[in-house]
Amino acid sequence: MSLRGEFLAGEGCPIIDTHGHLGPFYGIYMPEAPLEKMTGGMNRCGVESIVLSPHTALQGDTREGNKEMLAAVRAYPGRIYGYCTVNPNFPDAVEPELDAYLPEENVVGVKIHPVTHECAVTDARYQPMWERANADRLMVLSHTWGGDSNCGCGPVRAVAERYPDVRLLLGHSCYGDWDGAIALASEFPNVYLELTAAYHAYGLLERMCAEAGSNKVLFGTDYPWFDPMVAAGCVVFAHIGEDDMRNILYDNARALLDEQLRVADSPTVSEHAP
Repeated sequence: MSLRGEFLAGEGCPIIDTHGHLGPFYGIYMPEAPLEKMTGGMNRCGVESIVLSPHTALQGDTREGNKEMLAAVRAYPGRIYGYCTVNPNFPDAVEPELDAYLPEENVVGVKIHPVTHECAVTDARYQPMWERANADRLMVLSHTWGGDSNCGCGPVRAVAERYPDVRLLLGHSCYGDWDGAIALASEFPNVYLELTAAYHAYGLLERMCAEAGSNKVLFGTDYPWFDPMVAAGCVVFAHIGEDDMRNILYDNARALLDEQLRVADSPTVSEHAP
């Protein structure tokens, strides 16, 4: 049976979602926002694992949000992985938060949101995070958006040039600036295209695979904002090969996570622990 057929039958390739969130968001009803319902939704959609950051960490108190992230990671080890969220508007808290959470098992990287926090990825307040991530070869998922002065392709390119060992995940693939995003993933070995909201753009997956390579594309959904089944369907019904589909849905993320888990056990990271 083809991978497409397996998907329709509710079987086949497992999925790793590299862009998830946790908990409710004000003004919006998300039925699968509670952690127990989220894991049920993951079961429904064949999602083996998700890497997430809580809404509270992005929109409110980062310290409380990171605690919430760690509680979820500990409750579902190997099922839920966490990003330590950094808010550059509280520069004195950046390094202590990284010190506290990055050594924790299954905390696999950093999440930043330059639009919400109104701070460009090139701003000096992010520098301690970038230097730490570069030294430890960490995953950093950044919200990116085409044409945005804080996180469009221009500032992202500057970061990719300056910190070549960061595993830089372009959240939303610099939405709308597909040419710029694909160029970044093509030119920089450690820049990845993350599919949240971008998966629906007709022909985009085919372009990404043809020009950047399917090994540079990562599945993501913003779950519980959007149903992972829709995003997975966009992948398995794209005009790409089954090896490309497996790379996007699972293999690329698995390789990155395995690398992060090895990094977490290395002396370079552990020496930062409090």
